[in-house]
Amino acid sequence: MGISEIINSLAMIFIMIIPGILLSKKDIINENQSKGISTIVVNITWPCLVISGMQIPFSKETLISCGYIFIIMIVAFALAFALSYVSVKLIKLKIEKAYLFTFMLVFANTGFIGIPVINAIYGKKAVFYASMVEMANDIFIFTIGIILIQLSAGEKAKINLKELISPGIFGIIIGFCLFLFNYKLPGFLGESVNMIGSATTPLTMLVIGLQLGQINIKELLGDLNLYLLSFLKLIIIPGVVFLLMRFALNDISLLAKVIIIEFAMPVATCTSIFSQQYNSDVPFATKGILLSTVFSIITIPIFAILLELN
Repeated sequence: MGISEIINSLAMIFIMIIPGILLSKKDIINENQSKGISTIVVNITWPCLVISGMQIPFSKETLISCGYIFIIMIVAFALAFALSYVSVKLIKLKIEKAYLFTFMLVFANTGFIGIPVINAIYGKKAVFYASMVEMANDIFIFTIGIILIQLSAGEKAKINLKELISPGIFGIIIGFCLFLFNYKLPGFLGESVNMIGSATTPLTMLVIGLQLGQINIKELLGDLNLYLLSFLKLIIIPGVVFLLMRFALNDISLLAKVIIIEFAMPVATCTSIFSQQYNSDVPFATKGILLSTVFSIITIPIFAILLELN
């Protein structure tokens, strides 16, 4: 894909944020309605996008790539944890906030934003790889991630594997099974799933716009620790993954590009949900999500263009 096409694709999806901001500022869509749209995306359109994107012919090479993704994710997560450890020591965060900072630095919005962005840039083939990244991300979130959130709230660490079950995970499992058995959904069903899934990108960008329209800019820009978080999250971590893929592994494939772009995603939106659930620092989590999302509008295109130059 050429640089101009990438710029056009990213500009096309990020410009969809603007209506959401305007609708929120004018109070045409309120917070409850915004949550309703989010619910539709998370529970219906996003799983359909994943299933549609995983409707590709079975091959051993693609199957091996899934294992490759998990290995790269483990290495990248380990690097992110190490980076977080050094960072919280340097800025001397309180222990509870340090755990939350680590969660936000390690886990990205690989599904809600990542998959639509990958689909817009690289197409349906890449959605399969992005779905595998999301599966790995979710497994780590609902195990190690939950422990970090619990510790940030001063609670004892406890894992509930039932929390791994979600519509998004079901979509990945269904799509992966269809891939393994090399089964293509029949015409009317496949087209319906594809049509519903195609609504994910505009609805996702609309929700982001609605969230941005509700924030107090002065309050959002006041915490210097969140600037550091965004810098590490959006530039340093994907930059290190880029160097690992490009020079250590000499991999410039579509799979490598998907992994790098996914690691360039902003803080995972589930951070604020988990923070509310476990009584952690909700304002810090919410501001981290929104600030990194705003900055990612600039940094994601930079990495997408950089990948086409190598």
